[in-house]
Parts: sequence; structure tokens; C-alpha cells
Amino acid sequence: MARRAAVSGIMFALAACSQASAAWVGDRYFPSTLATTVPTPADFLNPPNLVVLPRTGTTPSIREIDIPTTFSKLITPDWALTFTETYRILEQANAPTRRGFDNFVLGTQYELYANAPHQFVFTLGATAAFGGTGSSQVANSFSTFTPTIQMGKGFGDLPDSVAWLRPINITSNVGVALPSQTANPNILLWSFALEYSLLTTMYSGGDHKGSRFSEGWVPLVEFALTTPLEGPAAGRTTGTINPGVIWVSRYLQVAVEAIIPINGLTGHGIGARAQAHLYFSEIFPDTLGRPIFGK
Repeated sequence: MARRAAVSGIMFALAACSQASAAWVGDRYFPSTLATTVPTPADFLNPPNLVVLPRTGTTPSIREIDIPTTFSKLITPDWALTFTETYRILEQANAPTRRGFDNFVLGTQYELYANAPHQFVFTLGATAAFGGTGSSQVANSFSTFTPTIQMGKGFGDLPDSVAWLRPINITSNVGVALPSQTANPNILLWSFALEYSLLTTMYSGGDHKGSRFSEGWVPLVEFALTTPLEGPAAGRTTGTINPGVIWVSRYLQVAVEAIIPINGLTGHGIGARAQAHLYFSEIFPDTLGRPIFGK
């Protein structure tokens, strides 16, 4: 039971505080996603947003509500650090509601390779959730280190014969959550997002002058999955399907998604998440929105 609780706790903690950024790769704009991480380091702030997860467990089941806040800062144009703090509420019938801050999460992203003509990007990332920094009511006592690889591909380079596929974006993440306590299993985290970009490229100076930005809608569906690599639950995949829509403008984007469990081990019922994402590169281009080193 302890191992199963740890698996669930790690999975939902990582899903709730997923660092997401937004940036151009050639002529393709990758907006911030909600359940997965976009492989484009950037300066941004996700102010407190809402995640209501499906119920977990049997009788009595538990409802988890997360309110994460994430700040990302570019150190160089290709390297960012992210800082995430999540306020968590756990509701259970016939029991007191538990609430408090989850463990502090420090993340990093380094864009290792980008191919602008083919709208492809490859990024290395990692997160560290520091055990004991959160409330004992809601947070794990152990730390978790999660190295990841992240990729993104836009299909604007397809030929005219399949022009209807050009608006598609695909991003994917693969990582392994490594708990500091050996009693808890290592967990494979794998996720991907399918987007259909209806964005229009705009220019701040008009007539293709000045800086460019995107505007419009992006329907998407995200798949966030976990598979324990050892222990009693080894090989038993859990996760969620997350259909939603993103509205992108020059200074911010807003998005909503449903959270649908893929099986009974994941949870019961349907959850939801809503996010606002502020583009510091546009809001504060000369201060918080520029890399500390380099241009």
C-alpha cells in the first residue's frame, strides 16, 4: 500500500507542477502546454492556476486539488531554470481535509539542438522535488530527481499534397523519477501532446516590422503516462488523457483541459485544469524577459 501511494503521489505531483514554456522554432510557435512540458526554454510566469484531479482510491476515495505557481528564468538563450511551488488540498469523506504546500521543485531545461527549417527541437531537462520542504500533511518525506529528454516537431515543412497536416505540432517527454528512498520504486514518465495550430503570426510594428508574436486558438490533446519500473506495481501503466484548448495572444495565453483517467488504477471520474501563462519576453523585454547572459 505504501508503494502504491508513493507511485500515485509522484505521478500527480509531477503532473501538477509540470514546467511549461513557449517559444518559436523557426516559423513554428510552440505554446505552453498544461500536462506536459514544452521543449523550449523561456522567460515566463504561470500565476496560481487550478488543477482538480480525478478521485483516487476506493472507499473512501480522495479528491486532490492543486494550485501550482511556476516561474522560469532564462540564464542564457538556451538554458532556463524553473521554480515551482504547489498548494495542495486533499479531501476525503469522513476525514479531516488535509492541506498545505507540496515540496519545492527546482527544474532546468537546456535546448541542445534546434532545426529551424524543419521546426524540430531537442532539449535536455530535469526536475528535483526536495523532500521535507513541504507540509507533512500533503508532501512526500523523500526527494525525487527526474532527468528527462524533450522533443518538439512542427509539420510546416510538409509538401502541398498534405498541406492540411502542416498545422500539427507534436511534443514529447520521456524521463525517470528517481526517489531518494529505495523503498519507493523508480518510475518511467512518458508523455506527448498533439496540437492543431490555428495561430496567426502578428508583428508588433506592422507590415512584418518589429518583433513577431502569435495569436489564435490551439486545440490539443495531451497524454501523460507513468509506468513503475520495479516493485509490486511494476509494468502497470497509469495516466490521463487531457483534451483541451489554448488561446494565445501577444502577452499571455489561457488554457483549459479535462483530465480523464486511462484506467481504474489511475482514478475515477473526470478532473479539470485551467492555466494562465504570462510571456515575460513580451511584457518585460528589457528586464525579466531577457536572458541574464547573452541575447
